Amino acid sequence: MNQRNRQQRTGAFLLISLVCISLCLSLVVFSSNGNKVQQEEASRSLEVTAESACNALTSEIDGNLQTLIALASSIGYESNGHIDSQALLHDSSFLARLDVVNSQNEFLRMGVVDLSYSGNFVQLDGNRELAQDLTGDVNIQAAMSGTATVSASFWDEDFQCYVNRYAVPIYDTGTQDGVVIGVLTGSNRTEDLLSLLDTRLMNDSAVHVYVMNSEGRFVVYDQTESDAQRACSLLEREGVTSESRQLLADALSAEQAVSFTLDYNGVCYQISILPLNIHDWHVLCAVPQAELVSDISHWFSFQRITFLAIFAALLVLSFYIYRIVRQNNRTMYRLAYFDSVTGAYNRVRFLAELPQRLTDRPQALAVLEVNNTASLKNLYGLERFNDLLCHIKGAFDDHLRPHSMYCMGRRERFLLLLDADTPEGVQALLEPVLKQIRLFRVSERQNFQIACSVGVRFVTREQTDLERAITEAAMTAETSQGQLQDEILFFDPHIYEPEILRAEIEGNMEQALAEQQFSLFLQPKIDPQTGRIDGAEALVRWMQNGKVRFFPDQFIPIFERNGFCVELDFYMVEQVCRALHQWLEAGYPVVPVSINQCRQMLYEDHYMDRLCAILEKWQIPPRLLVLEVTERSAMTDPDRMRTVLLEVRRRGLSVAMDDFGSGYSSLNTLKDLPIDELKLDRVFLSTLDRADEEKRDQILKHVICLAQDLHMTTVMEGVETSRQLEFIRALHCDLVQGYYYDKPLPAEEFAQKYCMPHPER
Repeated sequence: MNQRNRQQRTGAFLLISLVCISLCLSLVVFSSNGNKVQQEEASRSLEVTAESACNALTSEIDGNLQTLIALASSIGYESNGHIDSQALLHDSSFLARLDVVNSQNEFLRMGVVDLSYSGNFVQLDGNRELAQDLTGDVNIQAAMSGTATVSASFWDEDFQCYVNRYAVPIYDTGTQDGVVIGVLTGSNRTEDLLSLLDTRLMNDSAVHVYVMNSEGRFVVYDQTESDAQRACSLLEREGVTSESRQLLADALSAEQAVSFTLDYNGVCYQISILPLNIHDWHVLCAVPQAELVSDISHWFSFQRITFLAIFAALLVLSFYIYRIVRQNNRTMYRLAYFDSVTGAYNRVRFLAELPQRLTDRPQALAVLEVNNTASLKNLYGLERFNDLLCHIKGAFDDHLRPHSMYCMGRRERFLLLLDADTPEGVQALLEPVLKQIRLFRVSERQNFQIACSVGVRFVTREQTDLERAITEAAMTAETSQGQLQDEILFFDPHIYEPEILRAEIEGNMEQALAEQQFSLFLQPKIDPQTGRIDGAEALVRWMQNGKVRFFPDQFIPIFERNGFCVELDFYMVEQVCRALHQWLEAGYPVVPVSINQCRQMLYEDHYMDRLCAILEKWQIPPRLLVLEVTERSAMTDPDRMRTVLLEVRRRGLSVAMDDFGSGYSSLNTLKDLPIDELKLDRVFLSTLDRADEEKRDQILKHVICLAQDLHMTTVMEGVETSRQLEFIRALHCDLVQGYYYDKPLPAEEFAQKYCMPHPER
């Protein structure tokens, strides 16, 4: 051990001795070449300064670009699918989210530019600039071609300062494999970049640092420089010798670090130029050569301090650059993989880790959503709703097993991978979570009960289409009734059947209308006192090859949701008028035909014009057409409905209210709307017990009397038995309609049975 220590001490002594000898030799060399050594060291210091400036600028610019690229990838991922990407870029809710993102990144201004070079911008103070034309902006054009860029400095009137605009492409898939659908921009003050260029040499000489292009023109500048200085290239300025001008031009065209001396206005400058790897930009560091030479004795007196200062400065600079890079990396990492509201994983991170977490044993892939989300936001505000989301995230942290994983998905839903392979295990795992979520109080003054719906789909490593599995779990959650209690629902393949039916109906409706697959059926309205026909109701049937393809209760609700009911109802008006025209031409006695009109159709701007054009085309008297509106559509907007129906009456057509009594019937509706015919819903004929039947009798009796006192014709729907007929006849109802007399018949069969004269009649 002693021998080893002795050897170590000897080695250390020899090392120290060698260092001392080296320092002495260095001192001798420096003594003999003092000015030269100092100049060379200062020159190297200038190169280090230039390199540090390059690193700082590159880090700052790359950091801002990477932040925008991360945001652009999330925008492109959201637009991918069924959403119109150009509409998304101009959506007001999207600009609101962009405003939130801008406040987190502190750009002076952020914006999006669509493919027509129309840009919408939000400022840090919340102001917006909409529909800005950026057709001639080369920075935006470069981003449209797929290149992330930063512009040269330009004057911004709104902020009264020079700014640089960063621009990155937005891809429709969120990655560079997709198609550019727009550009995301962010603007920052030029002085933020200039602050990185303020530095000095080791002898306290001020260093002039500039950013210029290959033509010698400044591209990063502020108010301290005149317009003439910014417009004039350094290669063209007076005072630069021809030799210096050539040296400068060669240095700017080179793609590597270059140091040389330059004469300008009689002053010799030491120049260091480094390419910035951004466009054709270079960093130019200049210092008067006279400032590089100082008293050699003074330099030797403080050489050790200078060495330590340089070493410390390099460490500080390296640490500073490291911190900037690390901070930018953290920011990009958070934006790319974490939700900004809850701090949980986002969907991208969840999907990246999900395949690695799956095993051969089934695991529960779940989607959790809060019931009545819209009501919560409207009543208590987005900030309080975000507090709820953070509370849910805390419940996951407290109760989920280490092998479970969760993230914040789309539409304020959480995606979870639970370490459970049975429904019982899932329920045992989620019950404490849901219990803790229910403890959240949205308001101290109101006891609003938080309830969640959870859709669960079991998956294994063999599950290749994880997006489909998530969709199935989400669809399962959507089947919840949305009540004030938690529900855990498990995936059943049958939930796809309504979607499959909807897709089939919507995929064939246009062709069916063009091919006239929608057929006109008529059901007679009979006078119960005489048994004679006094009207008919037009009904639609979707027929193909003589058979029913879809039933009305299957396709009519879908058409009412997607708006196709408007075209279908106008088509049915056309078919009714065609049939009436044929019967009138043949000399048949005809009766008024009523036809349903959907709410969207009545609110069409040119509804009456289209309707009257059809009547004139087939030369049908308006008295033969009765327009039916449902009680529900009349209650949606009574004032507007009254205006439309008054115009209908003015044109000579009659108005009937259909399904009266099936909803929240209001007598004000009968008072306010111009109704000619009141159709009583079949629910009046269904009773549960004797007491209900007595109440029904009284209600029907008084409703019929009231309608007749208001000069309305009453029609009882759904009469199917002789007992019902006798009951309605005793109440003196004007007309009855139902299977007791006849089912809905094709128009031709109806004409033969009720319109054509028969010998026995």
